[in-house]
Amino acid sequence: MQGNRQRIEALQGAVARIDRRHASFARHARMRGDSGTAAFGINAIDAVFEDGFPVFALHEVRCSLTRDIGAATGFLAGLIAGCMKQRQGRIVWICDPACRLDGGQLFPAGLSMFGLDPARLVLVRPADLKSALWASDEAAKCADLAGVVFQVKGNQPSFDMTATRRLMLKAQQNGLFVGILRQGGDEEANAAATRWHVSAQPSAADPHLERGIGLLRLSLVLERNRNGQTGHWTVAWNQHEHGFEHVPTDYVDRPAAPFDRPDGAPQMGQVMAFERAS
Repeated sequence: MQGNRQRIEALQGAVARIDRRHASFARHARMRGDSGTAAFGINAIDAVFEDGFPVFALHEVRCSLTRDIGAATGFLAGLIAGCMKQRQGRIVWICDPACRLDGGQLFPAGLSMFGLDPARLVLVRPADLKSALWASDEAAKCADLAGVVFQVKGNQPSFDMTATRRLMLKAQQNGLFVGILRQGGDEEANAAATRWHVSAQPSAADPHLERGIGLLRLSLVLERNRNGQTGHWTVAWNQHEHGFEHVPTDYVDRPAAPFDRPDGAPQMGQVMAFERAS
């Protein structure tokens, strides 16, 4: 009986500490005038989040192939810009050195197309993954920041459930948007409030410029949502309005016409199944 009573008291103490953290976060959010939620501006996506998209939480954006890291980075940049419209402060972007070898360097000026002011960006380029993990933990402690992004390559054993849970708690406690940008990684369990899989889609032709390429299109798969609802959408990023636009799944449009090559591949002639023939 004595052992059970001690365990119950320990659980009650843990719940009380969590409640105090949440109360402190809610009080600080009210002082800043933040609601803690945001909207995509797309009804199909906003309907998935009953109380609005949770801004001050941990969110993961991943791409299965390294070639899609540009699309994933653009989506995350647009997401941060939309969530931080009324919020001042720096955004710390920490990059695992292995990401730079495969995906190249982050180009801050290009982020302005997604509504993210490069002047607000602080790039951290650690020497190794261990230092990158330490930097992300330390940055998430800073309540004066607007957001923290940790870009990591693949599925690293050291970046486990415990590490993501720490980031999630710090995001809630300090009122931060904390994002994981996973380059070429597989789906895995972690403490993120949402997980998005992003891949690039062919753009339509530009209606105003002959042979021009239209708006950037992305395929979004919401793989995890703490509200329980997920979905799959095709969206376009309007760099003029700095916002996402929904592209219906039955949308039919011609792709941008190629400038210096034929529209399609020539016929290859007869095709033979060699295995069957032999």
